[in-house]
Amino acid sequence: MRATSVVSRPRHLVWWWAALLLAVMGVIEYWFFVTQRPGQWADQVAFAAWTRWWPRTGLDSPVRDFLDLLPTLCAAIATVFLIYRVIRDRRFSRAMLASVAVVAAVGSTQLLKHVLLVRPDYNFGTTMNSFPSGHTTTAAAAMALMYVVSPPKLRPVIGPVAWGFATITGLATLISGWHRPSDIAAGFMVAGFWMVAACAVLQVGQPLSARVRPSRWSRRVGIASLVCWALVIMLSWVLPHPHIQQVPSWLLALYAALGVVHIIATALVVGLCLRSVVLGPSRRKARHR
Repeated sequence: MRATSVVSRPRHLVWWWAALLLAVMGVIEYWFFVTQRPGQWADQVAFAAWTRWWPRTGLDSPVRDFLDLLPTLCAAIATVFLIYRVIRDRRFSRAMLASVAVVAAVGSTQLLKHVLLVRPDYNFGTTMNSFPSGHTTTAAAAMALMYVVSPPKLRPVIGPVAWGFATITGLATLISGWHRPSDIAAGFMVAGFWMVAACAVLQVGQPLSARVRPSRWSRRVGIASLVCWALVIMLSWVLPHPHIQQVPSWLLALYAALGVVHIIATALVVGLCLRSVVLGPSRRKARHR
């Protein structure tokens, strides 16, 4: 009896399903939380709750200073890491495509926010469109670049640390009053979409992963996160929507919590989609004869 290695039926999302999922989620985010009255109300109340509470902690100024430095910080971290990987591995195509994906993510975010998308005025607050969040897109794209160009052995460490940094950045933009939850969620989706597309191109001639250990946790966490994201939308639709200036404290706290869940669930879905695309094409199993 001898063992041969054969490609198994994919247990990860192929790139087009991941890209489609992120695109559909982004469309739903914009349609419900920006163009529909209940969604925009829920988004604005979550934003207003954190804007009211967070300054009382005395940490508002340090968080805002961090957000001011964020684009430069992300660019510096990603550039140093990118140069190191290029010098070490001499693989310019991977670095180039990942860099193009970052530029495309940041550029398309600015185009969507300032040119293409419109925010209807329901008299809930500012009518200026802030969807998607540029800070979140920048952080997520830079951290995704680090994950993609890192060696396979280091990805189990670099991935959670880098994506955790991006998630904390997204939460910071909410609690400091810079962006609404849907803006931040959309920033993750835009960054994830472009990096998934870059990975799809890279996998054609330069597989990103030589060996993948069997695991089910990522699928379970991904499905659970997707369900949580859908529940946030459902609850935002069915929960009470009183006058924006007369929201009781318990409802304010509930929407504030929904905003946090919204961001974390989206970050998990996007991060696991990217992980799945990076790992999926090279999955193999042994068959005995």
